Amino acid sequence: MGLGSVFARDWTISKTSRFFGKNRIADPLLSRLAHDPSPIVREAVLRHAYALGYDDGKNLSARIPDEDPITLIESFLLTAGVPYELRGDRDVVIRKDFAHSSDLGFFTPDIALGYLRGLLAGVLTGWEIIEREEEIRCWSGK
Repeated sequence: MGLGSVFARDWTISKTSRFFGKNRIADPLLSRLAHDPSPIVREAVLRHAYALGYDDGKNLSARIPDEDPITLIESFLLTAGVPYELRGDRDVVIRKDFAHSSDLGFFTPDIALGYLRGLLAGVLTGWEIIEREEEIRCWSGK
């Protein structure tokens, strides 16, 4: 094998590894499932996204105990790039606009919303969570 063929082989391996990089198959597959015309498939995707978010919320709360769960939610929203507004220290309004968070894992709004609903339920136990068309309001009257 000559020098040129070694370079060609290495270049091909490098390009192929980039093409089939992290989540190359999982991301489009989940997106297709979330947009499947079958209500049964879409419901299953949302159910699993909610369950995953709920479990992550419970685990987050257990790993980072905090007297103020709004700090955990705010940390997640900042990390994920989800727009929100704090109203005092016991009230947060989250906009359902996931356009800016598409590079951070929320590539499909339906999946993102299901996951977010679960995460909120897992972290904000005992809080009132009111969902409207364009926003989710989480409020604790304590």
